[in-house]
Amino acid sequence: MDTRRLGYFVRVVDIGNITRAAESLHITQSALSQHISGLESEFKTRLLERTGRGVAVTGPGRSLYRYAQGILRLEKAARIDLRNGTGSPAGLVTVGLASYSMASGAAIPLLRVVRERYPDIQLQLIQNLTVVMSQAVLLGQVDMALIYDPGHVKGVVFERVLEEDFHLITSARAPRVPARGDEVTLKQAATLDFLLPSEVHTVRRITDAAFHAAGLHCSIAAEIEPSMVLRDAVVNGLGATILPLSAARTYFAPDEVRAYRFSDAHMRTGMSLCTSEVQPLSEAADLVAQVLRGLLAEVQDGAARGYRSSDTVS
Repeated sequence: MDTRRLGYFVRVVDIGNITRAAESLHITQSALSQHISGLESEFKTRLLERTGRGVAVTGPGRSLYRYAQGILRLEKAARIDLRNGTGSPAGLVTVGLASYSMASGAAIPLLRVVRERYPDIQLQLIQNLTVVMSQAVLLGQVDMALIYDPGHVKGVVFERVLEEDFHLITSARAPRVPARGDEVTLKQAATLDFLLPSEVHTVRRITDAAFHAAGLHCSIAAEIEPSMVLRDAVVNGLGATILPLSAARTYFAPDEVRAYRFSDAHMRTGMSLCTSEVQPLSEAADLVAQVLRGLLAEVQDGAARGYRSSDTVS
């Protein structure tokens, strides 16, 4: 299989237009079309459909796109590893990070420690993927992923590294929620409008399940996927949200929001390090995983020391 053709195919799917993809690749449109036709002949199936606006990927094309990302990543990792002549750990290590979690907050510390200890390891940190993170690990698109634990998924292993309770997060500019100390009830929270991710996200599913079990309605003002958009919307008082406290500490400055525990709901989640069950980690990836475990242990210790959540996120 010609990996160059796979790279061309991935670029066309990403851009959605053969002409613009050819320009970005610095080849002619006819040459790029021939490469795509060659792939379709090799796999004996149509991968792209031409439309008035460009191209649309077919079902088989989407499958090839996912596998191609993993293949191209492994090829890049091999080139980096083989070019290294220092004898120190080297290679490309890709880490997936769950949105609306403390995983984003671990990114900079992880990058800093890896750069200090293992300068020949190249990190690739990814948050938004076209498939769920566990499937990305399964397909070889990422080496590991720090995600909300979804339960059993065939082919991958989940190592629980952190457990937290969800908190109600409101803007410091908004009126205080009537509360007993740092605790609120679901009924009190149900009077608010919420900004949450879509129904497929773990944060949303846990929230919806808790309100439903209490016979209450969770009023959704807006579904927001980009986490920084949600951050700005909450800070500006456009709605409340629900997050683990460590995630709130990641997204918000201490004086921007207030955090409240739920006194009558068990809204708890676990973060897990997801790796392949069949493909062992490379030396470089294993070292990165060890660093990540150490950073998460510090986060867990910090959470265990307590806080005064109803004042601000601190």
